[in-house]
Amino acid sequence: ISIKNNFKYSNFKIMIVLGIETSCDETSVAIVKKKNRFLLGDVLSENTLSQVKKHKKFGGVVPELASREHSNTLDYLVKKTLKESGLSLCEIDAFAATLGPGLLGGLIVGSNYAKTLALTTKKPFVAVNHLQGHILVTRMKRIIKFPFLCLLVSGGHTQMLLVRKYNDFKLIGETLDDAIGEAFDKVAKLMGYSYPGGPIIEKLALKAKKKVNFNLPEPLINSKNFNFSFSGIKTATRKIIDSSFDKKLKCELAKNFQDCVTNCLITKCSKAIDLYKKKKKINSFVLAGGVASNKFIREKFINLCAKKSVQFIVPEQDLCVDNATMIAWAAIERLQINKKGDILDFEPKPRWALEKL
Repeated sequence: ISIKNNFKYSNFKIMIVLGIETSCDETSVAIVKKKNRFLLGDVLSENTLSQVKKHKKFGGVVPELASREHSNTLDYLVKKTLKESGLSLCEIDAFAATLGPGLLGGLIVGSNYAKTLALTTKKPFVAVNHLQGHILVTRMKRIIKFPFLCLLVSGGHTQMLLVRKYNDFKLIGETLDDAIGEAFDKVAKLMGYSYPGGPIIEKLALKAKKKVNFNLPEPLINSKNFNFSFSGIKTATRKIIDSSFDKKLKCELAKNFQDCVTNCLITKCSKAIDLYKKKKKINSFVLAGGVASNKFIREKFINLCAKKSVQFIVPEQDLCVDNATMIAWAAIERLQINKKGDILDFEPKPRWALEKL
């Protein structure tokens, strides 16, 4: 049997794609439908199982455990999602899965399942970049014209990108060390809290009552480029905790940390908007990724974009975290332009950069 996938998609009036996301510690399956001649869509069904409780005692994601859990739950989720959608397998027009970046074991589990469905139904298989999914899902419910600026913030990535097409991304800035989500998690751990730490820091910051300045550094904030650095902020926070730190001020320290990293993001993005609004005539700014669910950070970007007179777009909170809807939608955007599927021997890419699509 040839593993070359020559199946094509030809009906552009209606398109239904089943997406699978298994890049880290969420097993997610979704069925998304392109609902009209405009590129807008509806989620027919989605089911996600989180592994947070299983990894919490280890203080982070254990790759082998994650891939085993994907294997144990994926088939059940696919069947459940199909049942809830009211569709049969043969009514799905294409199958998509995350092929990277992510943990290799999880990528193999999800992609092999999607490839098998594509082969047995003689439908296209689409390999989706996880980061591409985070960015493009913002276009599922609203019309956002290319090009636009995007800040992608998650546990593994902090990147500022010029998005020129569905598959054309220019990296204009990134973290030189820790990703912002990773910094949130590590600071929470230093303060004695469990994984994931981002939501914990956000809740603690809301409880801060006193105005205390811990003088945390803001690395690269005055540099002319658009890169970020969060390792130094994390280290400075650790030194404060290791010194004669009054634990009664943990909420104030959390607020200082959140304020500090957010100011770094806002300052760099403000400069980028000024440059690309003039240079590329961009009029939209997208905030995407898991950290985009932080309400404090969202509010700061709402204010920034209002001040700069650019449209601010951020997905609903459930679409900020890892989900299969974004994978199915990215496949729809791809098939809308290039109706051929990917070859079935397309290998997972744990370090798949957006610029190499």
